[in-house]
Amino acid sequence: MGFFGYLKSKEGKRILLRLVAIYLGVLVTVWVFLWWYTDHGKQVAVPDLTNLSLEEATALLEEKDLSILVVDSIYDRKSKGGTIVEQSPAPESKVKEGRQVFVTVYRKVPPQETVNIAEGDFAQVAIIKLKNKGLDFETKYVPNNSMVGSVISITYKGRKLRVGDTVPRGDKVILTVGVATEESVRVPDLSGLSYQQAMSVLDSLNLMGQAFFMYDIQSSTDSSVGRVCTQDPPFDPEGPGVTPGRIIDFRLFNGPCSDTIR
Repeated sequence: MGFFGYLKSKEGKRILLRLVAIYLGVLVTVWVFLWWYTDHGKQVAVPDLTNLSLEEATALLEEKDLSILVVDSIYDRKSKGGTIVEQSPAPESKVKEGRQVFVTVYRKVPPQETVNIAEGDFAQVAIIKLKNKGLDFETKYVPNNSMVGSVISITYKGRKLRVGDTVPRGDKVILTVGVATEESVRVPDLSGLSYQQAMSVLDSLNLMGQAFFMYDIQSSTDSSVGRVCTQDPPFDPEGPGVTPGRIIDFRLFNGPCSDTIR
């Protein structure tokens, strides 16, 4: 009698039924064990945490025997810092008790952005850099024939920024750009002024300054004690003036200027 013939016999059928019963019994036993081990059926709905603070979200999750974990943060100046913007699992998802809910929150403090814009950079390139950094800016155009289409300065809250300085993302800077002009300005009298005073006067007239210290400088304190004794072009109240952007050379001495130097 062959194998299939044996299965068709009464004895073969009894053995086959027993094997099927054992197989089903094992499946049922495994299913019941997994149901017990994984607390199958004890699931809760994940609440919507959007726009809640971490404290509020934590309290809400604890009521459902869930916990919270911050996995990321983003900055948006129009949103309230410390509130939740995204979550996983999504609201109303069914999860086991004890499950962690992963959230992304809005940052309270804006990140610092490095300003890599220098005097003389092309204005259009500087504008692209500012946009990419997420910085607000106001473009101020001033007459300056030496810096047409170029950056004259970039300031933040009245302070000139240097390459490498940082500004909070979302804050505003002032980008000053030169434009061509046929106007002229009077050359100011810089005699007796300190370096900072002379540069401030020239800057207010859209003129450039180049200082020459005629004494040794070891520190910033040394540079502040000198006074302007000569300048080129010289001060001439009746002169024709110079175009904006013109460089004014001036020399500083650490001591009184003699009549011959003046």
